[in-house]
This record gives sequence, structure tokens and C-alpha cells, in this order.
Amino acid sequence: MDDQTILELIRTGKNDLALNALYRNFPAIRKLVRSRGGSTKDAEDVFQEALMILIGKVKKDFRLSARLSTYLYGVCHFLWTEQLRKRRQQVPFDPQAEGASDITSKGGLTVTEEVDLYVHLQHESRIRLAEQALNELKDRCRELLLIFYYSRLSLKEIAAKMGFGSENSAKNQKYKCLEAARTRLKELQHQTQTH
Repeated sequence: MDDQTILELIRTGKNDLALNALYRNFPAIRKLVRSRGGSTKDAEDVFQEALMILIGKVKKDFRLSARLSTYLYGVCHFLWTEQLRKRRQQVPFDPQAEGASDITSKGGLTVTEEVDLYVHLQHESRIRLAEQALNELKDRCRELLLIFYYSRLSLKEIAAKMGFGSENSAKNQKYKCLEAARTRLKELQHQTQTH
């Protein structure tokens, strides 16, 4: 089931069907939480809270700027990081005192606003890394990809413009350039995760 269908199910109150589809993301969340010292139960709690945040957002005014799996992962990452911070500070948390969607942080933002900010910053960070990977390509590769994706020229037009012997040559070169960009992006992502 695609993301737009899931969002439409939530908007029309068919949460059960939507949640069944969203649960395919749970293994990644369990892995995240367990790799950072949590239990499967912790992962379930974090995932449930993230789903409630998502449902609340969709029923208001939600514009998806990434895949739902990416959004949920970002929300869960934020929520688990907050849990760990609170545990280290040993601040008792009373879920009855305030609703999960309007727990106020020291900065005056609700959890939902903080999650939105975190997801936005993660998205911006990925865009910056993608731009860096593109900028580090050889000039001809960078030009080809920019022409293809931004100018939206056909491969035939690209072949003529860039002097390739055929449309097929342009297609092969585009594939090689795209693979080089993906490889560099993975390297950059790995570098930022290990620093």
C-alpha cells in the first residue's frame, strides 16, 4: 500500500487498515531502539506514540515531504532520544499529567512541534548531503544529472546537447553518474553518522 493511500485511510477514519500497513515499519524501529539500549517493549511504546502523533497530524493539516517510513523513523528516533535523556536525568514522567501530543519541553515547544522540527532538520541534512555528493561529481556527470532532473530534457535531447553518439549512450552515462552520486552519498552519510 502506498503512502498516499495510507494517509487517505487515516483521513477517512479507517485507522485499522492504515495502522496494519504502517506496522511494516516496526522492525526498523525495534532495531533502532534496541541498538540504543532499549527493549522490544520500549520500541513498541515509542512506535505507538509515533503512530498517534502521525494520526493527529494527518487529521489536521499534514503535508508529506518524505516517505512515511522516513517520517516515522525520524519521529521514533526523536522520541527515543528524549526518553534516554529523561532517563539519564531521572526526571519522573507522568503520562496522566499531560497528553502525549502536548508535552511541553523546556523550550516551550510541544512534542509534535519538536518532532516536526527534528524531521525537517533531518530532511534538510539529507538534502545538503545530496547536494554535496552531486557537487563532488566530475563536471560532465554533474551537468548530465542536472540537465536530466532539473531541465527535464529527454535522453535524446541530452545526447544531442552533450555530444553522445546515441540516446542509449546518454542513458548508460546517466546510470553511471547516478551510481557514482549514490555511492558518494552513502559515504557522506556514513561519515556523518560516525562523527
